[in-house]
Amino acid sequence: MNDVIIKSMTLENFRQFKGESTLDFATDSHKNVTVIMGENGAGKTTLEQAFMWCLYGTNTFRLKELINREVRDTMISGDEERVSVTLMISHNQKNYKIVRKQRLKKQGVRFDKNPEENFWVYEQNENGDYTPLTSTKGAAMIREFLPEELSGFFFFDGERLDHMSEELLNHGKSSNFKGAVRGLVGLTAMMNAIEHLGRENLKRSVIGMINSEIDAQGDVDETELSSQIEKLQTERDNQNNRLEEIKPEHDRYQQDIGRFRKELQDMQDGIKRQNEYENCKLKKEREEAEQEKARKSIYEYFGKNIGMYILIPLLRRALNELDGENKLDKGIPHIHADTIKFLLERGKCICGTNLVEHPEAVQHLNELISSLPPYSIGNMIGQYTDRARSQTRGASGFARAFQERMANYAQHLTNIEEAEDRMHDLEKLLPDQEKVKNLNGRIAEAKVNAKRLNDEIYQLAGIVHEKESQITRLEAERLHYRQASVRNRKQLRYLAYAQAIKDELETSYKKKEEQVREDLENCINQIFEDIYDGGIQISVSENYNIVTTVIDTDAASGDEIEKNTAQSYAIIFAFIAGIIKMAKEGREVTGEKIYREDEGFPLVMDAPLSAFDKNRIKKICTVLPHIADQVIIFIKDTDGEIAEKYMQDIIGKKWLLEQETKTRSTVVERACV
Repeated sequence: MNDVIIKSMTLENFRQFKGESTLDFATDSHKNVTVIMGENGAGKTTLEQAFMWCLYGTNTFRLKELINREVRDTMISGDEERVSVTLMISHNQKNYKIVRKQRLKKQGVRFDKNPEENFWVYEQNENGDYTPLTSTKGAAMIREFLPEELSGFFFFDGERLDHMSEELLNHGKSSNFKGAVRGLVGLTAMMNAIEHLGRENLKRSVIGMINSEIDAQGDVDETELSSQIEKLQTERDNQNNRLEEIKPEHDRYQQDIGRFRKELQDMQDGIKRQNEYENCKLKKEREEAEQEKARKSIYEYFGKNIGMYILIPLLRRALNELDGENKLDKGIPHIHADTIKFLLERGKCICGTNLVEHPEAVQHLNELISSLPPYSIGNMIGQYTDRARSQTRGASGFARAFQERMANYAQHLTNIEEAEDRMHDLEKLLPDQEKVKNLNGRIAEAKVNAKRLNDEIYQLAGIVHEKESQITRLEAERLHYRQASVRNRKQLRYLAYAQAIKDELETSYKKKEEQVREDLENCINQIFEDIYDGGIQISVSENYNIVTTVIDTDAASGDEIEKNTAQSYAIIFAFIAGIIKMAKEGREVTGEKIYREDEGFPLVMDAPLSAFDKNRIKKICTVLPHIADQVIIFIKDTDGEIAEKYMQDIIGKKWLLEQETKTRSTVVERACV
């Protein structure tokens, strides 16, 4: 068996635990769970940190002093005490003892800590004795046991969970996720190799050192070119760093926009009135436009026709006066005064009579002119009468047409009021009007920020492309100078080899990281479905943004949903379990997966199960122990009773942390059923 099993831990004067305290852990393959119960402040986090300090020499205590306070306070000048943690671990059918010690000596009122922590890894031989390994072999053995880059997922405290949950809720991602993916299948080592090869403008990198050894032979032009290239590379790297910095931020704003919009949509969907509200809004806008047209039509029609409408009574009275028979001489029909004038000027009548010879005829014609249009009053009154009758008939329809226009305007007004009333009723049903306003404001703000960053990304990408082109051109020009030197040809080959290796590593790294991320995403979804409710798909983007999407048939397929604390905890639990499950997989250089059922890893965690309901606590307590080969779980008394109920068949050890004073706690073994 290649499983990594932690058999026991012994603490000596470590934080709250004065003197020596030993805890044995469940090692049976069927009863692989150890429950350590205690209230806040009793030492659960201290025990979890003891694992980290013993294996890696690190801890996250705010107060870095490790020695028990009571022990320290009883020391007198010249006294020396020690802090130590010892882990007994089995791996690959062998037993190992891992010990880390720190010595503290009091000098007057000062406490001097030995700067060198003593760290040993012992291996048990065939006779049962433990022999120390060399420091190099011991460090390699620890890495084989539990890689440090993945330690944050094997040893998981509540503070780390809260931090990751906050990152997940506020930013949609956690930096720990990226580190974990890189830690799988040697990606961290590959990234370190890429960084070690480096770039020309990094003087301590391999490529930088080779480049610096290329002899410019005092050529001023080449030196100047190298200086320009180095400057451009630095500027390009700065721009790329800025791009890497703002792209996730831009993605976060885009996600915020979608999340806020979805929240608004959910609020309106909750009352099932979104479509009706939008239709009322469109109807109101349409009716307002038609109402404005009707208003303009009324003003125009009224202004054009009101004068004649007011004159109708007067016109009718005038017509009555003018309608008497034979009161008016209407002249000769169809003869105009201009016609008579023409005949007089010509001197000849229409009948052919010479007017010059008949002066009495001329006199008669001159008298006739006054009774013909346009001089004939009777004729003009006749024309006026005809026109007045026509205008009276037209104006008589004004009232009806005006009333129709007013009725049309009033109908639009009624429609607007009905739409507004309905919208008002719908708005009253929204849970929180202030929240709607706040969400709209946050959407607007996120849009502004997203656009600002998008513009900056576009600008930076253009600058990077321009600098890349300049670098390529200058490098080609510099190569011409360098190739002139025989000595430089050898260095140029080395430089080309180093660059080729780096390019190959970067290509391989990108491919492997993408594959690991895809496998991890599938693994997380499988585990998450067992822990949390179904109908939710988890996606891990290239920038390690976590997006949860509804895929339930009862919900809107493809909709992103807002994460809450319980859901984010469940995602993190699924991520942890996925890491442990995938850590069982060995990968060859080709990237092919080889799953080794006989190799497993422990899970030591502080579980805040109070964020979940009883049903989900049961799921978590069922799933995690089947993925990890050993589970050591720290839990509060209130949650512990529920967890123990669901895990009673697989619990092999129980411990209780009792806080005697603020500076001292003890461990008490409890009986297993």
